[in-house]
Amino acid sequence: MGRKKRKTSDMEMEYLYMQALKGKEIPLLTLDARWHALFPDFRKTSEIKKIEKELNQFIKQQGQVEHDLKDYDNAKKVLMKNIVDNMTDGHEFDSPIRIRKQEKNQKLIADLNEKIEEAGELKRHLPRQIKETNQRLLIACMKVCYQELMDNTEVIEEEEKQIQAMREELKEHILQKQDREMRNTEVYKYMHNLLGAEVVEVFDREHQVWKGNIEETKLDE
Repeated sequence: MGRKKRKTSDMEMEYLYMQALKGKEIPLLTLDARWHALFPDFRKTSEIKKIEKELNQFIKQQGQVEHDLKDYDNAKKVLMKNIVDNMTDGHEFDSPIRIRKQEKNQKLIADLNEKIEEAGELKRHLPRQIKETNQRLLIACMKVCYQELMDNTEVIEEEEKQIQAMREELKEHILQKQDREMRNTEVYKYMHNLLGAEVVEVFDREHQVWKGNIEETKLDE
């Protein structure tokens, strides 16, 4: 007796999907109108909502980092200008003030460089985090989509069986109807041939029957 095949776990399937998605270009789902149309709030599972929140936070963080780096760059330019403007050889009458300003500017630049480095490091890592989180969101959404597709497929197959059965039943009814029509046509034609139209019309007035095309059932001349 063969061994029963082990069912692949959700974690294993997610890993396989993540590997398969490597190198694939996927739009940022939470910024895509098509995704929002496919997944209104009532369709989102708790897993989808959790990953969606993470992704939005990363995207927001990325925008903030870009904004901060521009601000830091502008601030650094101002500080560098201040350093140039306050350069002194120690002989100016205000050299003590300039020296204090230079020391302050140097400290501010050092602090700013540290912030720029931190922001730059974050900027380098965020794209990978965004991409991986976006892929996780895609996988979570595909699980929901394919569950619905499988459920619908089951119903479609059952409905197809019902339709086929109804078609067979309808075919039987059509054949029975045609058989009865042919028999009525035949009987009506025989009566016309035997009794004539005038006599048959007397009986017609008292009976509501299917006669088909009367012209076709009249006595052949």
